Amino acid sequence: MDTTTSPGRPLRRALTVLQVLADATEPLTLSELGQVTGEPKSTLHRITRVLTDLGLVARMESKSYVLGDYFFQLAAGRGQARVQDLSAQITPFLLELFHRTRKMVGVGMLSGPNVHHAGVLHDHRHSRLAAAWQRPVPAHCSAAGKLLMAKTPRGAASLNTQVAYTPWTITRPERMRREFSQIRKFGLSYARSEYITGMVDVAAPVYLGNPQPVAAIVVAGAVDHTDLRSLGPLLLAVAGSIEENLAQAC
Repeated sequence: MDTTTSPGRPLRRALTVLQVLADATEPLTLSELGQVTGEPKSTLHRITRVLTDLGLVARMESKSYVLGDYFFQLAAGRGQARVQDLSAQITPFLLELFHRTRKMVGVGMLSGPNVHHAGVLHDHRHSRLAAAWQRPVPAHCSAAGKLLMAKTPRGAASLNTQVAYTPWTITRPERMRREFSQIRKFGLSYARSEYITGMVDVAAPVYLGNPQPVAAIVVAGAVDHTDLRSLGPLLLAVAGSIEENLAQAC
């Protein structure tokens, strides 16, 4: 059969574009998509226009493209199960982290616009704060959410004006861009009273052999009783131990 006239060829082209965007580590322009797919720019323009209308692809201000909301809504449906599975594997490391910090600790995974936390360990002093992690937390005002957005192509496409939950919530795109830049530079993310007043949380990435982080380990506590400078290096060390022990197993 002549595949150039095959009725299925437009669909195969569209699926190729989606696969390339799924594999990319950063947003791609039409020219960059053309280099990978071999398709002319005019063809890619038609494909991405249709995919954007369907919500399968999102077009950014820089005229580059990432996967759209549809796929992340699908992922959100099973996000809690995924984070529970991963937290079970990481539990021994969370126990160590809890004993060394005596703070609230857990693992967070991005699911659509929210972060799901699981494996949460805490003492009676942090019961109120722990209650907040029993439900999805908006990604833009959590340490885990900001870290995972900063280190994935999807994050750059999420820089819209956000809802403020406290006076300290970062809502403006330009401010969040600066925040993402700091996260990429130092490998840590902080949220200070951005979702719940008086709560600070710190997150470090967990890659498990993947090019992008699959989760974040998080330590949280009261703002007045949390030494952020000491928690950062400890979190990175524990994340390193997780990579050494679990990357091959996963």
